[in-house]
Amino acid sequence: MQASPKAKAELAIVRPLSLVRIADMDFATLGVTTGGTATIDPVSGNMVVSGGILHLSGTPSPARYAGAALKKSVVNIKVPNKPLLIRRVGGTETLSVSNFTLDGQDKRTLAQQALFTFAVGAQITVPANAVPGIYVGDIDVTVQYP
Repeated sequence: MQASPKAKAELAIVRPLSLVRIADMDFATLGVTTGGTATIDPVSGNMVVSGGILHLSGTPSPARYAGAALKKSVVNIKVPNKPLLIRRVGGTETLSVSNFTLDGQDKRTLAQQALFTFAVGAQITVPANAVPGIYVGDIDVTVQYP
């Protein structure tokens, strides 16, 4: 008898003065009774639920990014400063994602040709009458290089 499990190979290439998404934000699978919120901490990756929200399954995760600088510099990381709507796949229903936070300062001093990584957390508000389904949307994160 032979076993031959396959492994995956994965690589992220980061060029100077660029930004690469390493992982998407994931609120996992939530149940809702009376409505409430779920908040992902960008430092620990933990999610806290409140109100009538239950974490049913899956591993919550903040969005993760990597960038690189050409020279010693200060970069400015910008996350949304107002709520954004994510839409139910196959429908028109939306949920609000807000209170975006970084795992550190928004201005970071980098050494020459340094790679930097950061994570973004947020809060999702789920009303009691939310339609079941998968909700997706884009988070606009930018890095300003000097």
